[in-house]
Amino acid sequence: MGADGRQQAGRMGETLALRYLVREGYVPLARNYRTPRGEIDLIVRRGATLVFVEVKLRRGMGFGEPLEAITPRKQSRIRAAAEQFLAGLPEGSFEEVRFDAIGVTFEGGRPRVTHLEDAF
Repeated sequence: MGADGRQQAGRMGETLALRYLVREGYVPLARNYRTPRGEIDLIVRRGATLVFVEVKLRRGMGFGEPLEAITPRKQSRIRAAAEQFLAGLPEGSFEEVRFDAIGVTFEGGRPRVTHLEDAF
C-alpha cells in the first residue's frame, strides 16, 4: 500500500474512532492537530477531562495488533504536541488530561474498535 493508501486508511480509522467516541459521549475539539514536535489524531473532551487520542488501523493482523504500533517514541511525540496544545488554553480549562489509544481492525469486513483509556 502506497503513502496515499496509508493516509486514506488512516483517515478512515480516525473517522471510525471519532464516531465511536461521539457515541460514547465525547465532544470533538480537534482532528489531526499538528505541531513541529508531533501530531495528535484526535482531541476530545468528556466532562472536565481533556483526552488526546492516538488511532491505529490494521486491515489484517500480519503486523500485529494496532495498539502495539504506539511505540515509546510515538508516545513522546504525542506528549510534546499535547504540551503545545495545552499551552494555548487558559489555565484550569480541564480538571484532568489523559492519553487514550484506539485500535481499529476489521473482522469479516466489519470494523472493530478497541478503546484503551489512559493508555500512556
